[in-house]
Amino acid sequence: MPLEHALQLRGRNPDLGPWKTAPARQMTLNREFGMDALPRQLYNKAKKTPFPLNIMVVGETGLGKSTFMNTLFQADLKDTTELKVPQDTKTVEITPVSYELEEDGVTLKLCVVDTPGFGDRVNRAADLEPILAYIDAQYNAYHEAEKSKAFRAAICDTRIHVCIYFLAPTGHRLKELDIAALRVLSSKVNVIPVIAKADGLTAQEKATFKKAISEDLEINEITTYPTSFENDIEGLEELKQHIPFTVIGSTDLVQVKDKMVRGREYRWGSVEVENPLHCDFIYLRELLMAHCLHDLVQLTHHHHYHTHRSGLLCGPDRPASLLICDEEYDTFMEDAKTNVFQDMTSREEAMRQQFVQRVRDTEQTLKKREEALQQKREVLMKELEDQRRQIEIAEREFQSMQLQTSVR
Repeated sequence: MPLEHALQLRGRNPDLGPWKTAPARQMTLNREFGMDALPRQLYNKAKKTPFPLNIMVVGETGLGKSTFMNTLFQADLKDTTELKVPQDTKTVEITPVSYELEEDGVTLKLCVVDTPGFGDRVNRAADLEPILAYIDAQYNAYHEAEKSKAFRAAICDTRIHVCIYFLAPTGHRLKELDIAALRVLSSKVNVIPVIAKADGLTAQEKATFKKAISEDLEINEITTYPTSFENDIEGLEELKQHIPFTVIGSTDLVQVKDKMVRGREYRWGSVEVENPLHCDFIYLRELLMAHCLHDLVQLTHHHHYHTHRSGLLCGPDRPASLLICDEEYDTFMEDAKTNVFQDMTSREEAMRQQFVQRVRDTEQTLKKREEALQQKREVLMKELEDQRRQIEIAEREFQSMQLQTSVR
């Protein structure tokens, strides 16, 4: 029976060869099957798993980094470390503090990595070394966890997903320290530069300072998020026009028009944190929380971490021939596909030219044969005409002879 069935269907479907599957065919369900519950199941499963977010804040002391983080997450993120006088710190200290925030059943495992002491001394040459060492250490820890035998276990992700770099509201261009720090940090993590304490600048000074910062970033070829990743992040044109963001941090509530809002109160008036006319805080929060929270984690894993991992794999003792199986495999395959396509195109063009040449040669040969046949036809027609004339002459002579004979 199976043989008879196979013989009946023989020739209907092409032979796919080994290790291949038949293409999927579109089918219509006769009744409800329940597949529409799959997205909801994935949502419920993802909702139960805490989402990691590791933020590093870098900037000089006194720019309001801690206050800004409290304002951003609308929570009192207290730091348990003891405050030190800037002159007493001999090096930059890395102080990661973890929190767990919950909203509507969604848990966020937040880790805020502060860098007290950055830019506080006269000699700032070594300020970046502890920061870069901490970032690389988290990449190395994740890499070691991937190589562990318990590969099915969830890996604790302590990699830095975003670095918020605070710029002093000087109103001028970027400092040399800021340029050096941003250039190195942007090659390892997603960097978002922000202008701190924006209430100290006028609207015109903010626009001028933003333009100067954007020019410095472009001149020094510094990649920032999300401007330098436009192919991965789309549909944020309204938010991108406010980059670099100006922010104001405050955990106090002030009364503005019978309404209590977060802000700062001065003798000349009040400054609202969530007022777009005063700063860009709401645009930065929308970028981080509403649009790019997941993309920051994915970009860290697929871009920055893979770059670091490639550097580890490309060690001094690793032959270059083995790199084909690593990060360069896709590039190698793309180049191979391009080369094969170009080779096939050139061969196709050569075959077409050869076919055209053969057609031309055949046409020339047929044309010469036609001319030869035409000439031969003309010769035969001329011979035939001569023979016809000779016959006519012979007939006339024969008739003349008959006439003479009859007269006699």
